[in-house]
Amino acid sequence: MRRIGILGHFGTENLGDEAVIAGVLHQIRNLYPDAEIIAFTGHPDDARRRHGIASFPLWRHARTSGSGVAQPTKRRVTAALRDVAKRIPGLPAVLKTIRTAGRLPGVLLQELRFLAQCRRRLQQVDLLIIAGSNQLNDYWGGAWDFPYTLLKWCLLAKSVGAKVAFLCCGAGPLRSWLGKRFIQYSLSLADYRSYRDVGSQRLVTSIGAPGDDPVCTDLAWGLELTPAVPQETSSRLVVGLNPLPYFDPRYWPEPDPGRYHDYVRKLVTFAAWLSARGHRLRFFPTQLRADPSVIEDIRALLRDNGAIVDDDPFARSPMRSLEDLMLRLATMDIVVATRYHGVLLAAAVHRPVLAIAYYRKTVDLMAQIGQSDYVVDITSFDATALATRFERMESSVQAISRDIGQRALGLRQGVVNECDRVFGLVEHPSDIGARPEQAPVLAG
Repeated sequence: MRRIGILGHFGTENLGDEAVIAGVLHQIRNLYPDAEIIAFTGHPDDARRRHGIASFPLWRHARTSGSGVAQPTKRRVTAALRDVAKRIPGLPAVLKTIRTAGRLPGVLLQELRFLAQCRRRLQQVDLLIIAGSNQLNDYWGGAWDFPYTLLKWCLLAKSVGAKVAFLCCGAGPLRSWLGKRFIQYSLSLADYRSYRDVGSQRLVTSIGAPGDDPVCTDLAWGLELTPAVPQETSSRLVVGLNPLPYFDPRYWPEPDPGRYHDYVRKLVTFAAWLSARGHRLRFFPTQLRADPSVIEDIRALLRDNGAIVDDDPFARSPMRSLEDLMLRLATMDIVVATRYHGVLLAAAVHRPVLAIAYYRKTVDLMAQIGQSDYVVDITSFDATALATRFERMESSVQAISRDIGQRALGLRQGVVNECDRVFGLVEHPSDIGARPEQAPVLAG
């Protein structure tokens, strides 16, 4: 029996990442129906429930002990002592150093125990796949978050003789020297590497990682989807709007309220224009923790401006799964998305999509589906730029849908071919090495 491990972003309530995992699971089960699949994730309970596979923790989580009536008193005393310490110049820094040094031996012992557990679990695995998504970055959490995690898992996998494959991974942002080194070393340990887009490939090459590896596409294209047939174009379209908490202080690593409100204001102006033209608005999240608050900010401003935003039949039905998302996308005529997977999943069901690119990856994706004319940059767009492109798009909904559908077939086949090559690490290890040229469909 083949034993395949998947390391990825499970359970964070990001339906785009869940689509990536579902895509690679679908490919594994098609090729190896009896394979034993093991997930390594920060949220193993969610992975077991959502995907029905054995799951183990990706990293060691700190635990706190103690409960009961003594806890509030303890917190009040601690807060009072902290306030006193702040009044003495230099004392907080000294106390922090002492506290960190005192905890270090215990932390190291816990980490060593956890690494030993991880190594034992990897002894059950023939192939460890680092599956898609934007795994190669240090922007969210710094070098000691995911870059370090990738390196230690690659080292552990190699120590037990398991093959390691980075499959269709995205890269960036990478800002710290240490984050770049962790990613570089992780990639150098891999038996196979491929990247989601040209920008990712160029970035890893620029930090000294091997750069002669193929560009594939996003693993979410590996899903088996049946697109709903678009309705005949009418003057009143259903328009899906998928916002992002861009520099939102409630979510973004670098909060900037001014930039966030500027982005929201532009979307409100554009959405009000759509409503005034008689189109029906459908807001949808793909990150279930972060996006709904942005949607509510936009809807509140639209209501204040007198726009019609309350005719959405799904508005009171919370989205919980990838299936919920795909059901909603099937009701839309055109999608305007900022989230990368908001763009991709709309295209996967052949919906014309107008993209607001916050990283290069979205520009590359729109090129892959032949829609480079319908993407704007998040730093420079305005409502007029969106309206101009939308007017051009609404007169060609059927033709754009057919074009995206043809491209989607090629992208889906690209994922199938890439998975075939990666699973060759288990079947015929000596065959891995000669890598075919990038498929023409990815050139845009």
